[in-house]
Amino acid sequence: MTRKERRKLKKDKSLVCTLYNIIDKYLPRLFIMFENLSDSRQQGKITYSMKAICVTRLFALLCGITSMNSLTNTFNNDFTISNLSKIINESLSDLPHYDTINDVFDDLNIDELRKIQKYIVNAIIRSKMFDKFKYNGCLQLLVDGTGLVTFNYNHCEHCIVKKHSDGHISYEHNVLEAKLVFGSFVLSIDSEFIENPDPSVINIKKQDCEMNAFKRMAKRIKKNFPKLKFIITGDTLYATGPFIKICLDNNWYYIFRLKSDRLKTVNQDFGGIIDIESGSSLKNYFLVKDYEYNKYKFNIVRFNDLIENKIFTFITNLWIDDNNIKDVINLGRNCWKIENQGFNNQKNIYFNISHMCSYNYNAIKAHYLFIQFAHTIRQLLDLDSLFTKIYSGKIKEISFTILNELISTHINLNSSINFQLRFDILII
Repeated sequence: MTRKERRKLKKDKSLVCTLYNIIDKYLPRLFIMFENLSDSRQQGKITYSMKAICVTRLFALLCGITSMNSLTNTFNNDFTISNLSKIINESLSDLPHYDTINDVFDDLNIDELRKIQKYIVNAIIRSKMFDKFKYNGCLQLLVDGTGLVTFNYNHCEHCIVKKHSDGHISYEHNVLEAKLVFGSFVLSIDSEFIENPDPSVINIKKQDCEMNAFKRMAKRIKKNFPKLKFIITGDTLYATGPFIKICLDNNWYYIFRLKSDRLKTVNQDFGGIIDIESGSSLKNYFLVKDYEYNKYKFNIVRFNDLIENKIFTFITNLWIDDNNIKDVINLGRNCWKIENQGFNNQKNIYFNISHMCSYNYNAIKAHYLFIQFAHTIRQLLDLDSLFTKIYSGKIKEISFTILNELISTHINLNSSINFQLRFDILII
């Protein structure tokens, strides 16, 4: 595509209209669910509907606006007011100030936001657009934790207290995230906040952790998606009996990374066995089937990547032979995508999830979940093959263009009647 052709397409194609059409086609109940969120405000003094507040926050995120102050300062003009009025089908004379949004987010019901998260997941799965990424009818679910914000003082009673080697203490808010992976696309299916439930807990060793968070998360995932088959995939932290038990109890498959400092006896046995017999006829691949560890039985598979000069070892309850050993290794290597396409993109490219949008802990959770909603919608836009050609995958340029449209043009939502996305999903 020539530069002239790109300029013409940029001029003729509205990103804001496309975002609106993505929501309308794939998530048609999203705005209704925003409007039906519980509202603790005094009814006689309400200026903005819940839909207006939520959509304002959502579209600010879709534009790449990371701070609440920037939201108000950047959006505060007649073009944006008019455009968001069209999007929500309400007449707005002004947009909600960031303080107003945060006041509402302070009291949002997190369980209701999780229902929206569940709705988005079900809507995407039912669209069947990603069915080709299933493995033997199973969806791959990546699990990992990340830090959100860190303080040098006790922010609230739910902070995780961390003592560092140099003696200083930090206070953190962290989250355990579960994301479905479809090629280069990741979809948040559940978010469990790692927090001290009992403010009286002083002993650091008795604090909440990823294990406890995964237990809570697993119950909710099984309840919300009882018929879906998952391949739970995680790094070496998850290669332990308790995590294996949770997967088996829920009839889930699993693939966990195994390193030399984890399950040392397993590593030693595996090394001894493959020294005698590799277990696979394929060069640089090694396999031990039905290895017994305590009361569990699993397969161990290894690939020596001579190009990257890395060794990848995984334990799994998936059936493995020479016909699918490469597929299983590739599934295991997908675990880095939750860090790259997930956390890294949300922290450094799309949304800056570590930015403090509020000091209220409930609002911090709400902002995080809205980022998950926005990330799904933005990925659908970014994976459109037409936009991939126009913008060459430049995410921040797309964000800037969306913002420029909202704040400086009058959009016409009826301009894309024959709307259709053509996905260009990278299998990486």
